Amino acid sequence: MGRFDGKVVLVTGGARNTGLEIVDLFLSEGAKVYFCTRAEESLKGGIAELERRGRTRFRGILCSVADPKAVDAMLDEIAEEAGRLDVVVSNAANFGLGQGTSLETTNEQFQSVLDVNVLGGFHVVQSACNRFFMKQERDSYTNQRGVVVFVGSNSSERVSRNRVSYVASKGAMDSMMKALAVDLGPLGVRVNMVAPGYIWTDRWQWLSEDVKAARRANVPTGMEATGRDVAEAVAFFASDAARACQGARLVMDGGSTVQMYPPSCEDDSSKMREK
Repeated sequence: MGRFDGKVVLVTGGARNTGLEIVDLFLSEGAKVYFCTRAEESLKGGIAELERRGRTRFRGILCSVADPKAVDAMLDEIAEEAGRLDVVVSNAANFGLGQGTSLETTNEQFQSVLDVNVLGGFHVVQSACNRFFMKQERDSYTNQRGVVVFVGSNSSERVSRNRVSYVASKGAMDSMMKALAVDLGPLGVRVNMVAPGYIWTDRWQWLSEDVKAARRANVPTGMEATGRDVAEAVAFFASDAARACQGARLVMDGGSTVQMYPPSCEDDSSKMREK
């Protein structure tokens, strides 16, 4: 038996890369999974890949989480088909790429990132609670009605250059997750976050070997996370094994956050440490 037999799961941004691996893991563990993406091409690609892997019991839906009406329509479909929802994984993200420096980013660009990463995630969670979780009985073991897992980023604390809107949105997600954990915990909803650093995605195939090596040199373990790594962490928070976790943020960046600086900055050719 899988950890999620009989469970219904929603994964936003679930058609490719990390999101697809999250969907795949839940499917392998017995869940019925709904996932959404805003791009039709991405949706078709995700469905094709899951079918190639032999997966069933999933449904892909076109939906931008930045559009409240689209989110409500998606939840309508889930209610009609499944009748319940047990886990929400808020993974959809606007990476804020190509917005220029902090002096060039426009209000409209900044807002477009917040609309997905913060407001979109909030609306999905709020609607899932009102539409499903609050109407469901508490589980006899966990005493909970539903689970929310946010996929955040270590960039809320380790800042990337020229990504002001993205960094700000991830910081807001951290705080929002904690606020929701405090507000929803007494109501029977468990809320936690996985915060990766570098993750291997299909975008890495466009990086030069030198850039890849430089990135990995910034990670004490010497390797970036995979989508499967993130999926395993998400699945833990969604499982009964994490029933005592509330408002927790699991950083999985190979130790990048805890080091003071990468090895390249520790060159002591001046021998100052010996003086």
